[in-house]
Amino acid sequence: MNTGVFFQAYVFITLIFSGTAQYFTDIDAFLWLPFIMTMVMVALVPLQTRYNYKQLDQLETTVLVLFAGFFVLAITSTLMQEGLKTTIAGIKNGLGISLLLPCLILGFCRESQLYRICQKLYWVFYAQIPFVVYQALIVVPARVAFEGKMDSWDSVVGTFGGSMIAGGNGASMGLFTLLIMMMKLSEYKHGVAKLWSLALHLAIGFIICVVAEVKFVTLLAPFFLLYVYIKPSYVKEVRVIDFKTILLSIVGIFILLSIIITILSLGYTSKYQSHSMSIFDIFLQNIGYIFDPTIIVAGLDGNLDELGRVTALAFWSHHSDIHGLVNQLFGYGLNSSNAGGADPGYIAMLFELSLGSTALAIFLWEIGLVGTGLLLAIVFIILKGSKPKPLFSTKDLSRADINLLSYQPAFIGFIIAGLITLPYSPLLALIPVFQFQFYFVLGAMIIIRKATSIKAREMVCLN
Repeated sequence: MNTGVFFQAYVFITLIFSGTAQYFTDIDAFLWLPFIMTMVMVALVPLQTRYNYKQLDQLETTVLVLFAGFFVLAITSTLMQEGLKTTIAGIKNGLGISLLLPCLILGFCRESQLYRICQKLYWVFYAQIPFVVYQALIVVPARVAFEGKMDSWDSVVGTFGGSMIAGGNGASMGLFTLLIMMMKLSEYKHGVAKLWSLALHLAIGFIICVVAEVKFVTLLAPFFLLYVYIKPSYVKEVRVIDFKTILLSIVGIFILLSIIITILSLGYTSKYQSHSMSIFDIFLQNIGYIFDPTIIVAGLDGNLDELGRVTALAFWSHHSDIHGLVNQLFGYGLNSSNAGGADPGYIAMLFELSLGSTALAIFLWEIGLVGTGLLLAIVFIILKGSKPKPLFSTKDLSRADINLLSYQPAFIGFIIAGLITLPYSPLLALIPVFQFQFYFVLGAMIIIRKATSIKAREMVCLN
């Protein structure tokens, strides 16, 4: 069975077809496709590994045990408190796609298949260009004409889904763009990509993020790119970056950030700000709400009022024990903080507030301190165990091998970016297209780690 072909189809269905179909038809049922593909993968794992099973090492076993505890805790808590129907909805919305991680650990894809999958990610990146152009030139002006300039926010979403009227998953597109930029930079560092190719991908990536107004990625991308550039490699011949280069890079980052802030601020000015304010003041005023611990956004069209990012965490710290310490530790069940849809969560309705403005707040309410701690432990163990070390010479590797190994620093940078989004946005808790990216990258890191450890042991035996 060619699981690599299945996974490539999984990539295109999740990152291109499902979001695009949902965007143009406004039929949310298309968003079930990533979850269904994940369940098919779970069913196929025994067939793939029956005759081709590789022994798990200590790190992989630890991750699987922690993941099993995390998954069982979330399901058990939800079943006991909310019943079977809500449990199924909660698994589909927040937990199902995480099963991608144990599937990859158990050997669903080999490293050769992973390489081809990673190459297909570039095609997903290129597919964003016509959609972004269409949304920026057609959808945004139409939405502004219909709703006003302040309501054009989050209109550029590429193929990642959403609504022409209400916006969508632009942040997921921005983070995917960041992943591609880091992958291409690491390829260049390892000598398997040309400078013109790097410059082209970086230019396209930044333009997409600026047009889509994904501030998180736009502002932090230079730092993540620097992190990837100075990160150690599996390849001995990849030169270590000296202090002078790092210092010059930092100076360049601040120059680039100044340009980006100016562009973003001019955009805010043209929309709805006073021209008497300085560019920097305009920028600070437009991002200041992120850190306000008291902000509550009024709900529109009958929706519940929504807590701000920091406000949501402060509110959880004060009210999470409303049903006792056990719920504070193990959560109130999947979907309990959901304020939308036909069947809102009971905790959201209890407070008559939208509690889940960030993934961290959602996790704390729904799976509690213990469940959130298990999830973070899984991620940190994988990060710690997957750090590249100079083990191989270029004469021992093919070009495809170097390509695949070059992605590990980019994957680590992407997971760190994903962790930073936890107190900033609800992506990891609610958005299938980002959940896919996050858990795929975690699994890919373990596949690369396993492949390198096996090859290193073989070389030691030969010597």
